[in-house]
Amino acid sequence: MKGGRRSAKASAAKTDGADPRFIQVAKALAEMPGVELTRDDRFNPLWGLIVNRAVLGLLIDGRFHLRLTADRAAALIAEGVGRPYSPYSRPVAEGWIRITDPAADWVGLAIEAYRLATS
Repeated sequence: MKGGRRSAKASAAKTDGADPRFIQVAKALAEMPGVELTRDDRFNPLWGLIVNRAVLGLLIDGRFHLRLTADRAAALIAEGVGRPYSPYSRPVAEGWIRITDPAADWVGLAIEAYRLATS
């Protein structure tokens, strides 16, 4: 498959090659309104979570990235949950965090991000 969007409902079971923690995120968000799961094989592959046409999260090279508020991302970074996300050597993306703590609750963080995106 060469990229393209699929609904989360249709794709939650077709996350072959994705990190098992991301599969759990996709399953948890599959029934939530406005959620789409995307995959782009040009980028090793890159998985994306889209909410109401805005990117909520990305799985890039096995690393989970989430869009939160700038304050919430800064708090999580200060707690050691993740690091600032700087896409493709560009400046840090405000409100984005790359989750680095192996004990982090990906599903819980994704649900939090979803709630922030839809509030």
